[in-house]
Amino acid sequence: MAGTWIAAVAGFGGFRDHGGALTFAPRLPGALTRLAFRLMVRGSSLHVEVDHEQATYSLLDGEPIELHHHGEAVIVNGDGPVSRPIQRINPTRRRPPR
Repeated sequence: MAGTWIAAVAGFGGFRDHGGALTFAPRLPGALTRLAFRLMVRGSSLHVEVDHEQATYSLLDGEPIELHHHGEAVIVNGDGPVSRPIQRINPTRRRPPR
């Protein structure tokens, strides 16, 4: 079960912890419409909800949390959810095989 959670959160949720710096780069595959999960971070409870258009970060309990969403610094505090758009991947033009 732990492997499934890691695949969902680290894979589709794009979550990484780089020495205490929390980063997210979420992207969902076409067949998955929504992903939601919770994390305990240094005693604070963070709720993350991702769809194809945006990611929403909510502090459920504890001190404010600084994270990075696709490289942008975001502070999540008790003032309410913070939403950020999901960056689109620009498909590269590939040549057909010869």
